[in-house]
Amino acid sequence: MEQKLPEGVNSEYVKLVDGIYYDLCAYPSCKTNTSIRTDCPIEQRMYYVEGCGQLCEKHWLKTYSRA
Repeated sequence: MEQKLPEGVNSEYVKLVDGIYYDLCAYPSCKTNTSIRTDCPIEQRMYYVEGCGQLCEKHWLKTYSRA
């Protein structure tokens, strides 16, 4: 059975794979599949930015790493 797209999710930043929606990276021009399901609570996610969305590890580190 195909998963329903959660209300309020921007359809441009998700990918349907085998009936399940996954978030794509919200970094401008990236849109890499993050392997995070859209129905995963944000409290349980890595690399999620409130007000922005899900980032891939590469762009989260690029934006927030202090190295």
